[in-house]
Amino acid sequence: MLNQQKSRHYLAQFYGANNGPVGQPRKCNIVARALYPKAGVKSFAGLQVRIVSIHEEGALIQSSMIAFLPDHFYICLGEGEIFLTCAKKDVVQAEMLVSFTSPLDTPFVEALARINFPLSTLRRMSGHFPAAIESRILQSRRKQ
Repeated sequence: MLNQQKSRHYLAQFYGANNGPVGQPRKCNIVARALYPKAGVKSFAGLQVRIVSIHEEGALIQSSMIAFLPDHFYICLGEGEIFLTCAKKDVVQAEMLVSFTSPLDTPFVEALARINFPLSTLRRMSGHFPAAIESRILQSRRKQ
């Protein structure tokens, strides 16, 4: 008899959800927004989450409403400056382990881990990020 195991959602194979973490997890305390498309409507819904651990390949997030997040969503850092595309890997009570679509730069992950105030915005952290991230923050300032 064949072993009929429930397969993961279809995005898991693309996001490396079956692989273990490559980078060293770093503890952090960042409040962010999880954005996901609403069913049947061309708009997005949001949910506040807390990132408690992050590494180059993924993160551990917490929220009291974590069960409402779909298998695929975006984590928004700052005021719309940076979006991280995520896929759900594992959910345990109010915590979710997620994978990123592409690995983050190590200096960026280290800069995020250094944030000591959870509600700190990326603009307040200006000067602590690599040049590529600084340019994205400056571009968002010019748009406003």
